[in-house]
Amino acid sequence: MRFMISAAAGELFRRNELVVRQLSNPRFYSKRVNAFSEIESKLRSLCENSTPQVKNAVSVFQEAVNSGGSLAFAGNNLMATLVRSRNYDVAFSIYRKMLETDTFINFVSLSGLLECFVQMNKTGFAFGVLAAMLKRGFAFNVYNMNILLKGLCKNLECDKAVSLLREMRQNSLMPDVVSYNTVIRGFCEGKELEKGLQLANEMQGSGCSWSLVTWGILINAFCKAGKMEEAIGLLSEMKSKGLEADLVVYTTLIRGFCDCGELDKGKALFDEVLQRGDSPCAITYNTLIRGFCQLGQLKEASQMFEFMMERGVRPNVYTYTGLIDGLCGVGKTKEALQLLNLMLEKDEEPNVVTYNIIIDKLCKDSLVADALEIVELMKKRRTIPDNITYTILLGGLCAKGDLDEASKLLYLMLDDSNYADPDVISFNALIHGLCKENRLQQALDIYDLLVEKLGAGDIVTTNILLNITLKSGDVNRAMELWKQMSISKIVPNSDTYTTMIDGLCKTGMLNIAKGLLCKMRGSRLRPSVFDYNCLLSSLCKEGSLDQAWRLFNEMQYADCFPDIVSFNIMIDGNLQAGNIAPAELLFMGMSLAGLSPDLYTYSKFINRFLKLGYIDEAIRFFDKMVESGFEPDAHICDSVLKYCISQGETDKLKELVKKLVEKDIVLDKKLTCTVMEYMCGSSANMDLAKRLLRVADDK
Repeated sequence: MRFMISAAAGELFRRNELVVRQLSNPRFYSKRVNAFSEIESKLRSLCENSTPQVKNAVSVFQEAVNSGGSLAFAGNNLMATLVRSRNYDVAFSIYRKMLETDTFINFVSLSGLLECFVQMNKTGFAFGVLAAMLKRGFAFNVYNMNILLKGLCKNLECDKAVSLLREMRQNSLMPDVVSYNTVIRGFCEGKELEKGLQLANEMQGSGCSWSLVTWGILINAFCKAGKMEEAIGLLSEMKSKGLEADLVVYTTLIRGFCDCGELDKGKALFDEVLQRGDSPCAITYNTLIRGFCQLGQLKEASQMFEFMMERGVRPNVYTYTGLIDGLCGVGKTKEALQLLNLMLEKDEEPNVVTYNIIIDKLCKDSLVADALEIVELMKKRRTIPDNITYTILLGGLCAKGDLDEASKLLYLMLDDSNYADPDVISFNALIHGLCKENRLQQALDIYDLLVEKLGAGDIVTTNILLNITLKSGDVNRAMELWKQMSISKIVPNSDTYTTMIDGLCKTGMLNIAKGLLCKMRGSRLRPSVFDYNCLLSSLCKEGSLDQAWRLFNEMQYADCFPDIVSFNIMIDGNLQAGNIAPAELLFMGMSLAGLSPDLYTYSKFINRFLKLGYIDEAIRFFDKMVESGFEPDAHICDSVLKYCISQGETDKLKELVKKLVEKDIVLDKKLTCTVMEYMCGSSANMDLAKRLLRVADDK
């Protein structure tokens, strides 16, 4: 990327001298005479008009080329006009025509060509233009280099831009403040703030002082990164150097504080702007209004809105839209509609975003008919509903259960040119609605239509369909969808694997589920506790305790520590297999893992011990459960008390009833009657029976 500018200076002088001699040549001059022809005058007039008539100028140029005319000066003028009007593709085609007709190309045209290539993301060709400039005897300048720097930064090649800056200095083509600001902005927009700051310091070291734009770029970058302390530090440093921050810088800082939820600091800066005697613009007010709305502070937002109007600043569409969004966010749909009407009364035309916010809120409130009325209002006021509008309506209709109407709307989007074309999100809305109502075949039909129209769905589509097909037991279809993902280059996410693992476990296809867990780990996705628990539960149910233990132990090494559900699954699996000791070790291991047994844990131990006839062990866990603050549910009480009655364990029964009475635990009526009937058979138990009855009555 070395241009050797200084070394080429002598060659440039020689070539410039050659060009001057060429222009003085009679033969060359005779060709230039045609530049003053009637057709070229017309072309010049079209280009130099206060509002250039680009299309007509290009037609005149083409006509002249077809007739064999030479359009040196006006051709270059047309080239410059096209670049200024950003018709880069057309400008490049004109340049090619000029080359084909051997038209003299001046420095302005070459500079324009360089800009064309930069704007067309062809930076490599832009560097080639520099060589063409040298070849034709022109010396490129800092402005040309700044265009190249902008192109490199636009392509996220900021490091190359820095190299170019340094080469410029080495070749005595000193970068100006625009050069540095361009690259600093490139680093900041690419979220390489440290490099941007480093270059800014290098800029000062090279004798090029920071401009107000430089300070603004860096402050904006720190604000976007949420580093408000550093941003305010830059403001203070800026003031210490005698520079006054403008309204743009203050608005940037206010937005930064609002985005961080520090509204007080944002408001303090706003007050500082007022104290300086500056007049905040609508953007500044909108920033604060949006910040208040995001935190649900509608009163403060409304006060700012009133203050804005008192100061003579006209609220614009963004002001109203921010307030409407805030009102909808806190459920004030009626007030949002009133504000929309006020907006229309004030001749401030809502945009499609404004309407979509209200339509979305109405659909969420199941007021789809009202949402459709808003759509008609949009059309009446010549605001064209976009894809988002109709997708919101699709979701609203599906949520309300109007799936047939939703299907009709999707087909209108497909077939009627008056409707926006559906995208994958539109299809997903209907597919999801159909799946929720278990209309699997219709959902699959819509999916086939999606593939036909768009080529493929996305990961959301796949996850929705995988979930419903596996729930319905259609494993073959689910596996087809899984295979189609790789063909469509859709990358599975965590939800995809979880859906597959859960579904396959429930359908008894454990080997495939285990394989997917391994594949998930190999794809840089970390399996969740839920994924492991699905497999643990299935392995325990089929009696594969050895595999379950290996998987349980593996969780800790995979940085996915077992939760209460994991322990309960393993405890239940071991109890079901008669492995009491391992189950009790797991029970103790829960506390070591920072977990506490829940009602499910205790109930599993109690019921298993009762089935084995271990009444003392069952009561021991019953006591632990009550001591831990759990109130035994009807099922546990029923199991324990009835067991005592059936086995004639009167003393155990009395002991348990006494504990229940002391803890004010109430049994259901049927169980109370059963216990009372048994205990009343002995006068010695009457007092306790009455106490049990009293507790029940008190409750």
